[in-house]
Amino acid sequence: MVFAGGVGFFELATPKNAGQEHFEVSRGENVLQISNNLKAEGYIRSKTIFIIYVVLGNDLKKLKAGTYDLRGLADKQIIQKLSTAATVPIEFTVIPGSTIKDIAASLRSSKIASYADFLNLVLGSDPGDQNPARQKIVGQFDFLADLPQNAGLEGYLYPDTYHLAAKATAEDVTLQMLQNFGSKLAPEMRSDIKNQEKTIFDIVAMASLLEKEVKSYQDKQTVAGILWKRQKAGMLLEVDSSLLYFLVSDHPSVTDKSVDSPYNTYKYAGLPAGPICNPGIDSIKAAIYPTDSDYWFYLSKPDGTTVFSKNYAEHLINKAKYLD
Repeated sequence: MVFAGGVGFFELATPKNAGQEHFEVSRGENVLQISNNLKAEGYIRSKTIFIIYVVLGNDLKKLKAGTYDLRGLADKQIIQKLSTAATVPIEFTVIPGSTIKDIAASLRSSKIASYADFLNLVLGSDPGDQNPARQKIVGQFDFLADLPQNAGLEGYLYPDTYHLAAKATAEDVTLQMLQNFGSKLAPEMRSDIKNQEKTIFDIVAMASLLEKEVKSYQDKQTVAGILWKRQKAGMLLEVDSSLLYFLVSDHPSVTDKSVDSPYNTYKYAGLPAGPICNPGIDSIKAAIYPTDSDYWFYLSKPDGTTVFSKNYAEHLINKAKYLD
């Protein structure tokens, strides 16, 4: 028996295996509505007892909206969860090769953050257009020290599965992805990048091409060796996937190889203006640790496997054999 404020009553046990997997408290619901829903879904036996506990605990105005896992909890435990907003984390996955716009669309569909808020935070800006929120984020991470001025965060939003609080903001999501990127880029890797006289930005840009172009880690290393070698020789990289990047045009086409864009590696030598997606760790490692070979050309067969060629004539033969 429980005694409080001169009132005595029996606490009713929570029903065994009570409730569904998740319980939703909508914004604006009061304690009567919440208790009705808890009773209807089998989490509590008595609405009256539940409300008395809320009142005696001075929690009447503390119950917060959100999604909760309340299975097997007694009334007081339920109240504690609802009053402290101990909500169920929202699972959010970024697939390797996703672009900033892909991530923004997923955040919107998952009702985590708005499409516009996320893009405004992580996209690059025009020269002179300052974004204090993005500048604040960039200043927190040493691996962004070589990020070109007004560049966005494409390439650094590490693909993984994240568990976010119910009220996570675009900034919260961005910080988690950047922190994850920093943890994956080990000190030895950073040292090796520096010893190669490359920047982290260069590596991420190369890794983004590899992520879009090649499947296996071994092939990514070989292609990285080819592309670094072509860049050093002053040759065009001629990477199809850079033509598909969303900044090229509203309706990009891999056949439009004359488009005037800093992402067109058929028109301009060297790496594209920046990363074209957010690469996984295999692509990043392959960019840092390429494989030297006699190859200068490659192509991807319809089944995704990569075919390598030592010269342009051999490349044309392979193209006719596998693609034309």
